[in-house]
Amino acid sequence: MSFTTVWTSDTVKDSLERLKLGVQCDLSCFYERDIELKNSNLLYRLTSEEVEEFNKCSQDIVYFVEKYCRFLTDYGRITVKLTNYQKKLLKKLTEEHYIEELEQFGPKNRNCIVMQSRQSFKTTTVTALFAWYLCFHVDRNLAILANKERTAVEIVSKVTDVFKGLPFFLKPGIINIGATGMRLDNGCMLISQATTKTASIGFTIHVLYMDEFAHIQNNIARDFWRSVYPTLSSSLISQCIISSTPNGQNNLFFELWDKSIKGLNSFINHRVDYWEVPGHSDAWATQMKKDFGEEEFAQEYELQFNVNSKLLLAASHLAFMKRIEQEYVFKELSKTKLDEELYRNLRWRPDFDPDADFDPLKDFFVFSIDTSEGKEEGEKKDTDFNVAKIYKIELKSLRALRKLRTDELQLKNMIRLREVGIYRDNLKDDANMAKVCRTLVFDQFCPDLCRVLIEMNFNGKNFLTHFSMNNDKYYDDIVMHTYHTKPIPGEKPPPKKAGFKVTKDKEHFCKLGKKLIGERTIVPNDTETVREFSSFGKDKKGSYKGLGCHDDTCMATLNISRLYESDGYEDLLYDFIENHPECVQRTKILELLKMDSEVNQYIDDGMFNALYKEVDNAEMQHLNKIFNDPNKKEARYNPSSTFGYK
Repeated sequence: MSFTTVWTSDTVKDSLERLKLGVQCDLSCFYERDIELKNSNLLYRLTSEEVEEFNKCSQDIVYFVEKYCRFLTDYGRITVKLTNYQKKLLKKLTEEHYIEELEQFGPKNRNCIVMQSRQSFKTTTVTALFAWYLCFHVDRNLAILANKERTAVEIVSKVTDVFKGLPFFLKPGIINIGATGMRLDNGCMLISQATTKTASIGFTIHVLYMDEFAHIQNNIARDFWRSVYPTLSSSLISQCIISSTPNGQNNLFFELWDKSIKGLNSFINHRVDYWEVPGHSDAWATQMKKDFGEEEFAQEYELQFNVNSKLLLAASHLAFMKRIEQEYVFKELSKTKLDEELYRNLRWRPDFDPDADFDPLKDFFVFSIDTSEGKEEGEKKDTDFNVAKIYKIELKSLRALRKLRTDELQLKNMIRLREVGIYRDNLKDDANMAKVCRTLVFDQFCPDLCRVLIEMNFNGKNFLTHFSMNNDKYYDDIVMHTYHTKPIPGEKPPPKKAGFKVTKDKEHFCKLGKKLIGERTIVPNDTETVREFSSFGKDKKGSYKGLGCHDDTCMATLNISRLYESDGYEDLLYDFIENHPECVQRTKILELLKMDSEVNQYIDDGMFNALYKEVDNAEMQHLNKIFNDPNKKEARYNPSSTFGYK
């Protein structure tokens, strides 16, 4: 009579202990006597705690990876703490939803394209994904394809190493395993190969991962894509994952990425920049550019399709924006009669309530409007977006106030504009955006609490017409006015008009916007803006624009810097700080402004004219010399002196 062994974690542990002691033991639970691999088709009984842990790992890939997956590091083979961008990517790739037709769960994001910089732990992330997928699915086939067979084999090797380090109760059994793949007793199989023109895969693929896709020869990539993708997409549970660094614009990777950014295909895009990696600071980037080369760094680390382009924001600015990035959400508005369908593309920071009763003493909002052509609803074309960005004026933190230099002691440097909402739509026209902004300014908030900046180059005039017409609450000062043509020195300046026009001053305000973002005076944090700024800079012609993506949210943000230089902005801020409720920041600001008035009370033109009547030329020359030197303490105001000045 023969008995079949029912294995448990305790009996496996007992066999290992006996093996260490050199005592005869049963090693049939191990694949080909390799004590790090589980044999196939074992009778195995899990404890209730192991069942609970198995279920927890199957539902949370981050938990599984951080607790059980060991990777080779400088400290040996250990578990690692995932970065925020790794967690975000893994969750995006493993998110599932219920498929009614199949009565089972399948991937929510079926087509994913990832652009990831060098040295950002891409292989670790992919290895973790495949290890999790193989452990917690049944009857699925996975394929790894790369531009080089060696790269594909390396990923399989790392997946095998992760399997070896897992607890015995989590491991699937091995039917066979080799350098290019493995077959498991849960019905899953992993294969790998280099990409060729024709698909040599003779079975259904449920997960296809293509690595360094932009670096596969263009004709091979296109032939392969035509051969494989139709079959892959026919399955309701299949998933296609493409990753690469850029390699110019004349390839399939760029086309797929570009269309995903513009919403012209079903691919979900994900970008990982070098500055998201711990330790990759501005200083690190400067040294890498020297060692690696400017163009090489632009392609492999800055992820630029055009290596001659240059990003506007520094890595430290982008990293800060990424840290505070939030996924904005739709919120129903209760104070408006506007049809909800018209403002479906209006999103808010999750912790901001647009239905609140705003305090006129401390709540003030700035709207920045960037108009575009727009399209009729239902079309799916690559068009620019109509964008309205909503910023709330706030006092800067005590820490930020203490860091101000003496020459920065101006009220506009003590106030920040923090983003709270964004309207972004490329289907409905600017008139629809005007209706949305109109209801926000006049119904949700209050016209006395709002200022609106409108870019007039394209459809700004039409926006203003729909925003203001037949509106008893509208008054001119709600909209910022500027010179639309530059005043000519010596001539009477033209009247200021509503809004502003982008002329040759675009570069100036882009750089000023960069400065204000760097100083945390303008604080954008919605996902779309953060993504656009990662690809916003000078192209090879020297113009600031989106490099391979739209830039509407970037421009709506940078254009706020025009308010910073407008005549009435500081007057508005003085009213704001004067009426603001008492708090430690307000007290500190008032102290700093008092200090500033004491330090910088220099003689003005009117006082100079009065002095001309009372002093001779020699004395006037002396006064003129010291009054124009702000570093001379003796030029400060002194009411006890003869002329009020030393």
